Amino acid sequence: MKDAITGILLAAGLSTRMGTPKQLLPFGHRTIIETVIDNLLQSKLDSVIVVIGHQADLIRSKIKFNPVQIAFNPDYHNGMLSSAQCGIRSLSKSSVAFAITLVDQPFITSDLIDIVIAAHHRNSHGITIPRFNNQRGHPAIFDRRYAETILALDQHSGGVRSILQTHADDIFYENVDSDRILQDIDKKEDYKRAIESIGR
Repeated sequence: MKDAITGILLAAGLSTRMGTPKQLLPFGHRTIIETVIDNLLQSKLDSVIVVIGHQADLIRSKIKFNPVQIAFNPDYHNGMLSSAQCGIRSLSKSSVAFAITLVDQPFITSDLIDIVIAAHHRNSHGITIPRFNNQRGHPAIFDRRYAETILALDQHSGGVRSILQTHADDIFYENVDSDRILQDIDKKEDYKRAIESIGR
Protein backbone atom coordinates (compact mmCIF):
# COMPACT_ATOMS: atom_id res chain seq x y z
CA MET A 1 0.00 0.00 0.00
CA LYS A 2 1.64 3.21 -1.16
CA ASP A 3 2.23 5.87 1.49
CA ALA A 4 0.34 3.91 4.15
CA ILE A 5 -0.17 5.71 7.45
CA THR A 6 -0.94 3.57 10.51
CA GLY A 7 -2.77 4.90 13.54
CA ILE A 8 -1.25 3.88 16.88
CA LEU A 9 -3.85 4.21 19.64
CA LEU A 10 -2.33 4.37 23.13
CA ALA A 11 -4.88 2.65 25.40
CA ALA A 12 -2.71 0.87 27.95
CA GLY A 13 -2.69 3.41 30.78
CA LEU A 14 -3.68 3.05 34.42
CA SER A 15 -6.19 5.96 34.46
CA THR A 16 -4.95 6.84 37.94
CA ARG A 17 -6.56 10.30 37.98
CA MET A 18 -9.90 8.90 36.86
CA GLY A 19 -9.84 6.09 39.40
CA THR A 20 -11.35 3.60 36.94
CA PRO A 21 -10.31 2.49 33.41
CA LYS A 22 -11.47 5.48 31.37
CA GLN A 23 -11.21 3.42 28.18
CA LEU A 24 -14.33 1.53 29.24
CA LEU A 25 -16.46 4.43 30.48
CA PRO A 26 -19.77 4.86 28.63
CA PHE A 27 -19.72 7.55 25.95
CA GLY A 28 -22.96 7.98 24.06
CA HIS A 29 -24.07 4.53 22.92
CA ARG A 30 -20.53 3.12 23.14
CA THR A 31 -17.50 3.28 25.41
CA ILE A 32 -14.74 5.87 25.10
CA ILE A 33 -12.33 3.41 23.47
CA GLU A 34 -14.94 2.18 20.99
CA THR A 35 -15.75 5.77 20.02
CA VAL A 36 -12.07 6.58 19.44
CA ILE A 37 -11.58 3.38 17.41
CA ASP A 38 -14.66 4.23 15.30
CA ASN A 39 -13.20 7.68 14.59
CA LEU A 40 -9.86 6.17 13.55
CA LEU A 41 -11.44 3.50 11.34
CA GLN A 42 -13.69 6.04 9.63
CA SER A 43 -10.67 8.21 8.80
CA LYS A 44 -8.22 7.77 5.93
CA LEU A 45 -5.70 5.94 8.08
CA ASP A 46 -4.73 2.70 6.36
CA SER A 47 -4.67 0.56 9.50
CA VAL A 48 -4.97 0.89 13.27
CA ILE A 49 -2.91 -0.65 16.07
CA VAL A 50 -4.43 -0.51 19.57
CA VAL A 51 -1.89 -0.78 22.38
CA ILE A 52 -3.39 -2.23 25.56
CA GLY A 53 -1.91 -2.99 28.99
CA HIS A 54 -3.86 -2.27 32.18
CA GLN A 55 -7.09 -4.31 32.32
CA ALA A 56 -5.99 -5.88 29.02
CA ASP A 57 -8.45 -8.78 29.03
CA LEU A 58 -11.44 -6.52 29.70
CA ILE A 59 -10.44 -4.08 26.99
CA ARG A 60 -9.58 -6.82 24.50
CA SER A 61 -13.02 -8.38 24.98
CA LYS A 62 -14.66 -5.00 24.30
CA ILE A 63 -12.78 -4.28 21.05
CA LYS A 64 -12.01 -7.73 19.65
CA PHE A 65 -14.58 -7.50 16.87
CA ASN A 66 -13.09 -4.31 15.45
CA PRO A 67 -10.76 -4.60 12.41
CA VAL A 68 -7.73 -3.43 14.37
CA GLN A 69 -4.43 -4.99 15.37
CA ILE A 70 -4.11 -5.37 19.15
CA ALA A 71 -0.65 -5.09 20.71
CA PHE A 72 -0.08 -5.85 24.40
CA ASN A 73 2.43 -3.66 26.23
CA PRO A 74 3.79 -5.61 29.22
CA ASP A 75 5.62 -2.46 30.40
CA TYR A 76 2.52 -0.26 30.57
CA HIS A 77 3.40 0.70 34.17
CA ASN A 78 6.33 2.64 32.68
CA GLY A 79 4.03 5.15 31.00
CA MET A 80 3.02 6.42 27.59
CA LEU A 81 6.45 6.17 25.95
CA SER A 82 6.52 2.39 26.47
CA SER A 83 3.13 2.13 24.74
CA ALA A 84 4.25 4.27 21.80
CA GLN A 85 7.31 2.05 21.46
CA CYS A 86 5.15 -1.09 21.61
CA GLY A 87 2.94 0.28 18.82
CA ILE A 88 5.94 1.23 16.68
CA ARG A 89 7.42 -2.27 17.06
CA SER A 90 4.11 -3.61 15.72
CA LEU A 91 4.14 -1.50 12.53
CA SER A 92 3.97 -3.37 9.24
CA LYS A 93 6.72 -2.87 6.67
CA SER A 94 4.25 -1.07 4.39
CA SER A 95 3.71 1.78 6.87
CA VAL A 96 5.65 4.85 5.80
CA ALA A 97 4.29 6.93 8.70
CA PHE A 98 2.40 6.54 11.96
CA ALA A 99 -0.13 8.72 13.77
CA ILE A 100 0.09 8.66 17.56
CA THR A 101 -3.40 8.97 19.05
CA LEU A 102 -4.70 8.93 22.62
CA VAL A 103 -7.60 6.92 23.99
CA ASP A 104 -8.98 9.79 26.07
CA GLN A 105 -9.75 12.02 23.07
CA PRO A 106 -13.12 10.82 21.68
CA PHE A 107 -13.90 14.30 20.31
CA ILE A 108 -11.22 14.01 17.62
CA THR A 109 -13.46 12.86 14.81
CA SER A 110 -12.46 11.35 11.48
CA ASP A 111 -12.73 14.68 9.64
CA LEU A 112 -10.09 16.22 11.91
CA ILE A 113 -7.83 13.18 11.54
CA ASP A 114 -8.20 13.42 7.76
CA ILE A 115 -7.12 17.08 7.80
CA VAL A 116 -3.85 16.08 9.48
CA ILE A 117 -3.35 13.13 7.10
CA ALA A 118 -3.87 15.37 4.06
CA ALA A 119 -1.45 17.94 5.48
CA HIS A 120 1.19 15.24 6.03
CA HIS A 121 0.84 13.98 2.47
CA ARG A 122 1.28 17.43 0.96
CA ASN A 123 4.18 18.78 3.04
CA SER A 124 7.81 17.70 3.03
CA HIS A 125 8.39 17.70 6.79
CA GLY A 126 8.83 14.55 8.84
CA ILE A 127 6.28 15.44 11.52
CA THR A 128 2.80 16.93 11.12
CA ILE A 129 0.81 18.24 14.08
CA PRO A 130 -2.56 20.01 14.20
CA ARG A 131 -2.68 23.32 16.03
CA PHE A 132 -5.51 25.43 17.43
CA ASN A 133 -4.81 28.94 18.77
CA ASN A 134 -1.08 28.13 18.84
CA GLN A 135 -1.67 25.02 20.97
CA ARG A 136 -0.51 21.64 19.71
CA GLY A 137 -3.09 18.87 19.52
CA HIS A 138 -3.45 15.32 18.25
CA PRO A 139 -2.93 13.20 16.28
CA ALA A 140 0.77 13.75 15.62
CA ILE A 141 1.99 12.04 12.46
CA PHE A 142 5.62 10.92 12.21
CA ASP A 143 7.49 9.64 9.18
CA ARG A 144 8.76 6.09 9.59
CA ARG A 145 12.33 7.42 9.88
CA TYR A 146 11.48 8.56 13.41
CA ALA A 147 10.64 5.01 14.53
CA GLU A 148 14.19 4.10 15.57
CA THR A 149 14.66 7.47 17.28
CA ILE A 150 11.58 6.92 19.44
CA LEU A 151 12.52 3.29 20.14
CA ALA A 152 15.90 4.50 21.42
CA LEU A 153 14.34 6.84 24.01
CA ASP A 154 14.38 5.84 27.68
CA GLN A 155 12.02 6.67 30.53
CA HIS A 156 14.07 9.71 31.54
CA SER A 157 14.22 11.25 28.06
CA GLY A 158 10.98 13.24 28.25
CA GLY A 159 9.21 10.79 25.94
CA VAL A 160 7.97 11.47 22.43
CA ARG A 161 7.62 15.15 23.34
CA SER A 162 11.42 15.38 23.47
CA ILE A 163 11.48 14.55 19.74
CA LEU A 164 9.35 17.62 19.09
CA GLN A 165 11.98 19.74 20.83
CA THR A 166 15.05 18.24 19.19
CA HIS A 167 13.46 18.17 15.72
CA ALA A 168 11.41 21.37 15.91
CA ASP A 169 12.59 22.42 12.44
CA ASP A 170 11.07 19.26 10.93
CA ILE A 171 7.53 19.92 12.20
CA PHE A 172 4.72 21.14 9.96
CA TYR A 173 1.84 22.71 11.88
CA GLU A 174 -1.61 22.45 10.34
CA ASN A 175 -3.88 25.11 11.82
CA VAL A 176 -7.43 23.86 12.41
CA ASP A 177 -10.54 25.72 13.51
CA SER A 178 -11.61 23.31 16.24
CA ASP A 179 -10.43 22.93 19.82
CA ARG A 180 -11.49 19.26 19.72
CA ILE A 181 -7.85 18.40 18.92
CA LEU A 182 -7.01 19.60 22.45
CA GLN A 183 -9.86 18.06 24.44
CA ASP A 184 -9.10 15.02 26.56
CA ILE A 185 -10.83 13.16 29.37
CA ASP A 186 -8.36 12.90 32.20
CA LYS A 187 -10.30 13.41 35.41
CA LYS A 188 -13.86 12.81 36.63
CA GLU A 189 -14.75 16.47 36.03
CA ASP A 190 -13.57 16.16 32.40
CA TYR A 191 -15.75 13.09 31.91
CA LYS A 192 -18.77 14.81 33.46
CA ARG A 193 -18.32 17.81 31.10
CA ALA A 194 -17.86 15.48 28.11
CA ILE A 195 -21.03 13.56 28.84
CA GLU A 196 -22.97 16.80 29.29
CA SER A 197 -21.68 18.14 25.97
CA ILE A 198 -22.72 15.07 23.96
CA GLY A 199 -26.11 15.12 25.68
CA ARG A 200 -26.81 18.64 24.45
